[in-house]
Amino acid sequence: MANELLLSNQPKQIKQTIIMSAVPSPFVWDQSFDVANDEINGQHQKLFELIDNLDKNRTCSKALKDLLDLVTVHFKTEEDKFAQVGWENAKEHKEVHDKFVQDALAVKVVDDAVVTFLKEWLVHHIKGEDFKYKGKL
Repeated sequence: MANELLLSNQPKQIKQTIIMSAVPSPFVWDQSFDVANDEINGQHQKLFELIDNLDKNRTCSKALKDLLDLVTVHFKTEEDKFAQVGWENAKEHKEVHDKFVQDALAVKVVDDAVVTFLKEWLVHHIKGEDFKYKGKL
């Protein structure tokens, strides 16, 4: 079901990237996620760590809060950088961020479906959306 929700809201070219981008196991950042910006790469690495931590500590409300706090900081970092360079896809990218925050804030119980969604969303967002700004920030 997580795959269906993820795919239903994506344009065709993103669907193709999603199908081609496997979720790493173990769930750790590697060079295939490099967006050519050290600050954003560092935040992405931490997002991988926090999602993995949440997977291992599903009943810990602090694990979810820590993840959501970093998501907020990370999205603001990206959006500020978009504004600094006048990136033409900033509005659409922010809409994707806003939808994710809306979905994430609705999480009440962390189960297999939520963990799968978070892992898949991050992988596919980086490789499908963030790669659009690679080398432009």
